[in-house]
Amino acid sequence: MLPAGSLVGDVEEAGALRDASLDAVRDLVAIAPRVVVVLGPDGDDLPADETVGGSLEPHGIALGAGAAGAATLGLAHTVGAWLLDSVGWDGPRRYAATLDAADLDDDVAVLVMADGSATRTEKAPGHLDARAEAFDAAIASALADGDPDALGGIDLALAAELWCQGATTLRVAGDAVAARVHRDHARVSAQLSLDEAPFGVGWFVASWQVG
Repeated sequence: MLPAGSLVGDVEEAGALRDASLDAVRDLVAIAPRVVVVLGPDGDDLPADETVGGSLEPHGIALGAGAAGAATLGLAHTVGAWLLDSVGWDGPRRYAATLDAADLDDDVAVLVMADGSATRTEKAPGHLDARAEAFDAAIASALADGDPDALGGIDLALAAELWCQGATTLRVAGDAVAARVHRDHARVSAQLSLDEAPFGVGWFVASWQVG
């Protein structure tokens, strides 16, 4: 579960986030999956495969990711593509906004791109909301505990008020994992390696293994 933005560039505060994200994605591809599914909230032209790419130029960063000359991906999927490019993944990819238990075969890896709230401080994009810290803490707890039901139960109305653009994606991921767990009596091994909000935006880096 990785944030959708602020992973590239020279922003000092994003250094820990970038490093933790790259470490997590290296571990993700180290299992040699058959395909990596990049799950994110922007899905107008999805699903798509490794023949498409994206650009961060609309966000002020002169950087492309994924297939060259095919800049059709939105922000979250473009950052996911950049992460995969950065760790050298050249295998099959699928960019998606939806996911179900049938997609979670043992040889499929899922890279979830989703932020927490954007209202943790006065300088945050949505300014300060006193409810944001507890909201993000609940997400962090679910990620650390490997609790897909908690992710699937995120309050989307509250998430919208807290500028949490990743809420729907987190719910999609949680629901898919929960269905797999209940169907196959599987277990979730979880590790939360980063939980920060230096720009007033909740950032998490977590790794789950379902099996």
